[in-house]
Amino acid sequence: MFPGSHPVVPEPERPLGMPVDLESPAPRPQVHGRIRCGSNDSRSRLNMTDLEMDSVDSGPDTCCNLLRKLSTRKITWVLVTALVTTLCYVWVRPVVCQDSAACARYHEAAKDLNIYSAFISCALGSVFLHEMVSVILMYRTAKKAIHLIPNIKESLLPSVLLCTTFAVLLLENFPFFMAKTPWFVHAANLGREDLDQQPVYTIFFVEWLINVPILLILAGTVALGRPAPEVAEPLIVTNVYMTFAWTANFVPNEPLRYCLVSVSFLMYFRASWTMCQWVLRWQRRNPEGRILGRPLLSFVLILVFGIYGLMYLMRLQGLLDYRDERVFYTTMNFTTKLFASMTLSGIRSSEFQEVLLTMLANTQTSFKRAVNYEETVELLP
Repeated sequence: MFPGSHPVVPEPERPLGMPVDLESPAPRPQVHGRIRCGSNDSRSRLNMTDLEMDSVDSGPDTCCNLLRKLSTRKITWVLVTALVTTLCYVWVRPVVCQDSAACARYHEAAKDLNIYSAFISCALGSVFLHEMVSVILMYRTAKKAIHLIPNIKESLLPSVLLCTTFAVLLLENFPFFMAKTPWFVHAANLGREDLDQQPVYTIFFVEWLINVPILLILAGTVALGRPAPEVAEPLIVTNVYMTFAWTANFVPNEPLRYCLVSVSFLMYFRASWTMCQWVLRWQRRNPEGRILGRPLLSFVLILVFGIYGLMYLMRLQGLLDYRDERVFYTTMNFTTKLFASMTLSGIRSSEFQEVLLTMLANTQTSFKRAVNYEETVELLP
């Protein structure tokens, strides 16, 4: 290799956090001295800061296309979730547990489980600090290469999202062992004497409305590189069916209640089918990719959400005690987010190394021959 030449290696398959074009990707140009993660010729571009899709669609702006574009905006998810939640709350008007003597007694009887929430909070605090330190160290490293890799800051997105999930989990567990009154619990109203007034832990559902969309973003956008329209639909559908499932706990009319439950499960199957489509499209683009690699998080989330649904049905039928329900949700909430962190750690590490390797290989480097005069003098006769 001659001085001044430019060694070139292929760019990594997909830098962390960048979407993959679905149909026919344009060839990537070889860049010297300054590396760009991603191509400007792709048909669609994902802004990872606000997850909004800028699309170059030549087709007509039909109603479906407009709704699809609108669904990619973060504000749409927030507004739909807030609207559905508000309407459901106004409809059922659940009684706060502290205003129901029977519910307060049930909640007080589970006071021995508070220590379990405290232990989970300690574990969450350790994991949260670990992720926070990772973000800080990665940011300091990225600052040194920001002039070579313009969008390297986007590689911090998975760690920032994981920090958010662990912080929300901490806020979820604190009231169980710190709150003096059960303001975060509502009294069930199922029209059954054996189940009425038992605690419904609304705080779990609130946490899911925040953290489940983050997990879907990690599984779809970060791990599989799916564009915003594909990821947006399961986000909205999932938040809506979780709200319907919570509402069913306060509907004494049995046919109407199970109508809500049925709609919730149909929406779950729809969201799961869409997530399977993520994997199939990713597999077409990466025929050598392993199913137990990047797609693993999507499959695990589908399975975990299904198990949540089974436990929810058992609780609704009185087959699962409210104490066991609380322990199950507390445990699964923690382990699911921890598994997501472990799964993404390998992806983040390998992709960050590939980006650094590409940066070093494509940077113009001059090679000079140096002579150690001390060793030369010793070799002279």
